Amino acid sequence: MRYLKIILYIFLSFGIFMARAQDTRLTSQNKKAVKLYQNAESSILRGDYQASETALKKALGKDPGFIEAWLLLGDAYSESGNIEQAIDAYRQAVKIDPGFFPYAFYIIGDLEFKSGNYQSAIDSYKLFIESTGVTESEKTSAKKKTALAEKAQQIVTNPLDVQPVNLGKKVNSRSDEYVNFVDEEVTQLYLTRKEPSLSYATDGNPYRENFYTAFLKDGSWDSLARFVLPVGKERNIGGMSFSIDRRHIYFTGCSWPESFGSCDLYEMNKTGNSWGKARNLGNLINTGAWDSQPFLSSDGKTLYFSSRRSGGLGGSDIWMTQKQANGTWGTPVNLGDSINTSGNEMAPYIHADTKTLYFSSDTRAGLGGYDLFMSKKDETGNWKKAVNLGSPVNTRKNEINIFISMDATTAWISSDREGGYGGYDIYEMKTVKAIRPEAVVYVKGRVINLSDKKPLQAWVELTNLDKSETVIGIQSDPVDGSFFIPVYPGIDYAFHITKKGYLFYSENMNLKDTLYFRPINKTFELTPIHQGNSFILNNIFFDFDSYTLKTSSLPELNLLLNLLKNNPSLQILIKGHTDNIGSKDYNLLLSENRAKAVYEYLIKHGIEEQRLEFKGFGATQPVAANDTPEGRAANRRTEIEIL
Repeated sequence: MRYLKIILYIFLSFGIFMARAQDTRLTSQNKKAVKLYQNAESSILRGDYQASETALKKALGKDPGFIEAWLLLGDAYSESGNIEQAIDAYRQAVKIDPGFFPYAFYIIGDLEFKSGNYQSAIDSYKLFIESTGVTESEKTSAKKKTALAEKAQQIVTNPLDVQPVNLGKKVNSRSDEYVNFVDEEVTQLYLTRKEPSLSYATDGNPYRENFYTAFLKDGSWDSLARFVLPVGKERNIGGMSFSIDRRHIYFTGCSWPESFGSCDLYEMNKTGNSWGKARNLGNLINTGAWDSQPFLSSDGKTLYFSSRRSGGLGGSDIWMTQKQANGTWGTPVNLGDSINTSGNEMAPYIHADTKTLYFSSDTRAGLGGYDLFMSKKDETGNWKKAVNLGSPVNTRKNEINIFISMDATTAWISSDREGGYGGYDIYEMKTVKAIRPEAVVYVKGRVINLSDKKPLQAWVELTNLDKSETVIGIQSDPVDGSFFIPVYPGIDYAFHITKKGYLFYSENMNLKDTLYFRPINKTFELTPIHQGNSFILNNIFFDFDSYTLKTSSLPELNLLLNLLKNNPSLQILIKGHTDNIGSKDYNLLLSENRAKAVYEYLIKHGIEEQRLEFKGFGATQPVAANDTPEGRAANRRTEIEIL
């Protein structure tokens, strides 16, 4: 009799393999069955699983009680991807003699988990734990697997009320598609498609990743077209993401001549309608390892990415780098064990709210393969422990990345679940509270000269009034004057547009008491500094029935201060206005005292008295009707006129 010389199963979780001892006799005495079994061994070692299956079926036809043949048939089925048949074969082996090879229960548990039969996996792991001849370390490994299966069972028995829908054959194909970005109005979608390389014969790479864009037409995604960046055709790119205004692209370049590692992070900037040259982010960000999948926060301050660099917790970890005052990126920081594990964490995506992070992991408790997870920042800026996005967002297959609309109502995921067109497809679904980030609105527009209507490159800034802290500061496009900035919920903002030689634009955007703030999309006109021109300070605040300046007025007061310091010949009249609540004399005095408060602040901070005048107008010059709270608020204003 010959003895088994092949590995029946490799236990990856605790690093040992099981092989038959050489003094163990086979369980069959049927010579023809044994001969067929030996032939099957040779076939499976050659990778010819079909021949092995054929021989083993014949052997079992001659001796149905041949345990080793059932076990080897399970191996052959498993290796060729016939999971259900493999499970049946292993079960036949343990049915004949549960104690002959108890490790079969462990194998069955793994296969049942892979098939999404989590309760069956739990039952099999428990049978393994209860078996004799199993070491304590092996039982410990099985107990961990049991806990993972129990978590998976809990997830599938409590599904979310969402329904991922395939985007269809106009977007998806037999190749892999990955969602990259969807615009603020949900009318344009960007994706990466991994498709066979036409230059495989010359560069040895069987696949190329190309970028595409699709447009929403009559309620469905249509008109898929290549989105081409100005990089050489021979250069391999992927992992693309936009800045929130789509004027900056971050992407992965692999095996580029100037790369520091196998794959590096690159940036490309857009002016007008033209993309500039790709720029490597440098050796502080890129390493000799794999660095990939960048995603920029909507405020432009933090770049998240995946990396296999040293210093992480496992295979691929998620890291972040923050933009410094000089515009460079700082030293990357690992996001820690609330996010990363000893396995692989991939495809970081930070929602426009800047506080909800999504990513995929193959190690955290889930349904199998890669699952999608989310983590939120707490009040101290630390990441909470990541949670699984649940079923049916996740499946027993792989969900590799996600993107969620700015208003937080719609999500797109990339998944190779059953029922697709092949490989990874993109699916769309409505969100629910359990997985939803905070809704974000935006200000979108162009800056032009009021006099000649020509576009202007100006500084656009959003300030948190409670903290006197700049949230976002960007330049409008030098060619067309366009800009786009997100506005976050729960904060009182000052919105300003400034440019040398012009009066600044001021607007208050208070999102503290408003559940939904409508997005703004308009043209902003800057007024040249000329005698007689005027503008309103919309972020000067006083308490009710008071003329004491509130601290939230400081950002705007300092802008006015800088305007006067940068234009030393400028003389202004500070005009105070009220609504019509109260007597005429009272309002006149209150408006004058409020104008005087601004006047005194400017003098205190170095502006000469002879350059300043102030006057109160009470309720005599309304800009809106006083019969609504909004109208009265508009009439309570501080105005600056150029003298």
